[in-house]
Amino acid sequence: MCIEYHPILPNLCAGGAFNGQIVIWDLSRTEDIEVCVSKNVEDGHHEPVTKLCWQASSKSNMLLSLGMDGKILKWEVKLSRYQDPELTLIQGFVITGSYIPRDHPTAPSSRTADIGGTAMSFSHEDESLFVVGAESGLVLKCSTLSTELPLDKGIKIQFRSPITLVYNSHNGPVYDVDFSPAHRNLFLTASTDGTIRLYNTLQPKPFQVLEPVSGYVFGVQWSPARPLVFAATTANGSLLIYDLKKSRVGPVLQIPVNQTKSPVYSIAFNSKSDTLSTGDSKGTVKVWKLSQGLSSQIRGEVKLLERIAASSYE
Repeated sequence: MCIEYHPILPNLCAGGAFNGQIVIWDLSRTEDIEVCVSKNVEDGHHEPVTKLCWQASSKSNMLLSLGMDGKILKWEVKLSRYQDPELTLIQGFVITGSYIPRDHPTAPSSRTADIGGTAMSFSHEDESLFVVGAESGLVLKCSTLSTELPLDKGIKIQFRSPITLVYNSHNGPVYDVDFSPAHRNLFLTASTDGTIRLYNTLQPKPFQVLEPVSGYVFGVQWSPARPLVFAATTANGSLLIYDLKKSRVGPVLQIPVNQTKSPVYSIAFNSKSDTLSTGDSKGTVKVWKLSQGLSSQIRGEVKLLERIAASSYE
């Protein structure tokens, strides 16, 4: 369902499975590369895992997982030179209807229902702050430092609600969210309602809504090199490149990824080079080389992004 490379150790890759398991592979091995699986974890995921996020440093390695069962789980990954990695579940959160305002347009009919998560992104400046997108269209600001009372869920760990703010929702499932690496309060969302939305974490309403195509938008990601550039992928097989310095309305490039207009589900910028990759429904991965204008930071770009963020308060 999803994979995520370790940010420091490129040989380690974590994957989330349809059956709710977490798998870790060591790609430096020539055989038996599967080194860890979260089997028989009582409080683990029991539905598909839709997103994984690493939080790693020289002292610790944490892996956070999001599932369609509404759970957000924090795992400690113990690494040893002489033993295979070990996964230990240390903290759990769950998204439930009881923490969504009753008058919210996307509030579930059942206050006790768990809400399936489809997308998740963590702040680059505050590792406790993250945003979750849901199958119902909900967009939620969350925190791993939640002080909410424990919910009546869990066997060995206590589950809490991580929700601190409910944003205005999409009109369809949210398939991707991404925090800006250049501004702590900005994040993007992509949805099957055909829109890309730009939010300020401190405001419930998106301050910019883009409607690039008449169809689903599956992926969206900020450029790690250009603070005003981001890319998106669509159900009609397109790769869209936006440059907010040139246009606040439409993409500066629209590239057909395949000739059959097959959906493009995933996108990833390479932080070490001027390339990005796309993956489509045919199982094809393509690597695209960006021009210097789209991969080299421009003078005054960060200040312009700050002005764009400030406009969200107007």
